[in-house]
Amino acid sequence: MSSAMWRTWVARLFGLACIALGIIGLIAGFSDRVWKLGTVGWFTGGTLLGVVAIILLLDEYAESRRRV
Repeated sequence: MSSAMWRTWVARLFGLACIALGIIGLIAGFSDRVWKLGTVGWFTGGTLLGVVAIILLLDEYAESRRRV
């Protein structure tokens, strides 16, 4: 596998984890229990993974445009 394919797969996995952390954040927000990270912590983690995924995809896009 080329490095561009690995970056794409990592970005997709980060995007999936971003969605999962968002769902966990919603569950933490709607439940009456106190979670260790709290609602804001889960959403912040999901946002961070989403930003990293976008950066990886933009890097892969820029590299593919350079090859053409």
